[in-house]
Amino acid sequence: MSGQKVLQYPSTLLVIAPDYAIVKGPELGLSHKELRGTPWAFGVLFQAAAGYRLHGAQLPKLVNNERPLSSVDTIPGGEGLIRDVRAEMSAAPSSLDVHSRCMALTAAALAPICGPLDAEDKLINAITDQVETSPSLTRVDKLAAHAGLDERALQRLTRKRLGLSPKWLIQRRRLQEAGVRLAAGGSTVSDVASDLGYSDQAHFTRDFSRVVGMTPGGYLRLNNP
Repeated sequence: MSGQKVLQYPSTLLVIAPDYAIVKGPELGLSHKELRGTPWAFGVLFQAAAGYRLHGAQLPKLVNNERPLSSVDTIPGGEGLIRDVRAEMSAAPSSLDVHSRCMALTAAALAPICGPLDAEDKLINAITDQVETSPSLTRVDKLAAHAGLDERALQRLTRKRLGLSPKWLIQRRRLQEAGVRLAAGGSTVSDVASDLGYSDQAHFTRDFSRVVGMTPGGYLRLNNP
């Protein structure tokens, strides 16, 4: 048995393994999954717009939660997808050709809900992409301005389409980057806090500790003994 801890992206995740098949929403804190003898798992991380297409108004309930893939009504062939992916992966789980076939199977199962993106689909994808690719973006008002929305409209959109707040999106990207920087070594906690736009080290330490479960200094020492 091994443990896997991850700061998730703000997206729906589909996972098929020998003993489970789920769709999972983002964890507000640190996601933890115990791996017990599972020899393989096939996963698909969707773009932001896909979550609402899969789950509709139920999407916010998937935050900090997961549900069986077979229970997702928008994938009526879910049981067949699970069966076919397991057959492919069990035969050769390391094969790139197998991975490609599993992706093709997933695309076929999702084809009924994968029509052209509408304006809101494109906007929510653009918003999440902007957060992920713009380290200097540290305030909700700046994100709203980039999206061409006022802050309340941005709040409503991200709650509806992601089940999350704009502030959470920005904080999560900053903490993901902080984790990478601290794990790599070569930077002090103060340097990382400053580079990520925190007003002071204490604020950074509170955010990091609340989500990751240890202080930035402890995480730095853990990864750089």
